Amino acid sequence: MDHLSECSFPLSKGRACFLLAHYFIGYQFLYPNIFADLTLRMDPGAKMIHPWFQMGIYIWMIAVTITVAWPLLKESMQTFLRDPLSIIKTCLKMLVLFYVVNIIVNLIVLMFSSTNESANQTQVIEAMQVFPAITLFSSLIYAPIVEEILFRGICYRALRPKFRFIAAALFSAFIFGFIHVMNSVFIGNFNDLIYLLSYGCIGFFLALTYEKTNSIYGSMFLHFLNNAIAFLLLIV
Repeated sequence: MDHLSECSFPLSKGRACFLLAHYFIGYQFLYPNIFADLTLRMDPGAKMIHPWFQMGIYIWMIAVTITVAWPLLKESMQTFLRDPLSIIKTCLKMLVLFYVVNIIVNLIVLMFSSTNESANQTQVIEAMQVFPAITLFSSLIYAPIVEEILFRGICYRALRPKFRFIAAALFSAFIFGFIHVMNSVFIGNFNDLIYLLSYGCIGFFLALTYEKTNSIYGSMFLHFLNNAIAFLLLIV
């Protein structure tokens, strides 16, 4: 397979636009509102979406995203199967490099933040205490698949043939980072914006991993490793 900058985008505009709408409109707004309403009809005192509804949203998102993005996944699978060991080694090297850089970035963030963790991190910790199985599923299965297809497979990959790596990677990293602080911004908690650096750093290294491996499975694997380590540290 040629370098990403030399390859044509494997998804049609229709597929790419559908996936973006499905995530940014469906997952971020439409589905939560629909199932929140259904939950309240079942239990007027409920404070969060029923866990089975939430699990259903995750499974639906994964199924639709994989189906529509199949040409992208098929292309990356061909690359992965040529030399899977090399891709795994690259991911492990990127993981070490990421944590070195991430320590520095987080120290900078803590210097300018009035909290020790983002609102998103707080929500994950709280969800882990209430619904551990669903939270693990969303972080270890849903996020590596759906978010990588959206932010690296589409946002990064579509720009790569037209722009240099740094520009395409920073754009996808910004979108990825903003999604993780978006809810805080929408309710006026602009202090959480500083965590754009932390999440953006993750997004940048995920794009770099995709670039180095030429396979979306590389960034998926790194995403999985990062989330798995985060949960292990949380449990310990």
